[in-house]
Amino acid sequence: MATEASEVRKQDQGFWKDLPSMTDYFSDGLMSLQSYLGVGSKEVMFKLGAYFGEQAAAKNSAATTREMLHEFENVWQKYNIGTLQVADTDPLVLVISDCRVCGTLPGTGGMYECALHEGFFQGALSAKLKKQVAFHQETNYEGEAGTWCRVLVADTKV
Repeated sequence: MATEASEVRKQDQGFWKDLPSMTDYFSDGLMSLQSYLGVGSKEVMFKLGAYFGEQAAAKNSAATTREMLHEFENVWQKYNIGTLQVADTDPLVLVISDCRVCGTLPGTGGMYECALHEGFFQGALSAKLKKQVAFHQETNYEGEAGTWCRVLVADTKV
């Protein structure tokens, strides 16, 4: 019996290994629930980003806020998420360019907000500063190789 449970855990680790695989697998059920509940994808992505941000703040609990932001710049580069730059600290202004999350979506002629990034930085900074921090996307523009870039502005300084 213990061997069977161990084997199931090993299978679960492979089955649950990454979000894109799971989202694809459960997409019919998720879309049905979204429709039933009236929950938009933007809200889901924001909450996912906030959760990731809270986890990132916990991982960087010993760092100062500025050190944590510098670590995020390194993480964006290392994992090929895009380029993250702290453009100002009063208020905090982040520039995200050549983003692999939603940066290659086709242009719509209007501003496309990245709820994942807004959620991530809101979750991370709120957890780190132990107060509610909000971000808003000030603008977007087409960057290198046609990818979208964003400027996020916080309601606080660091």
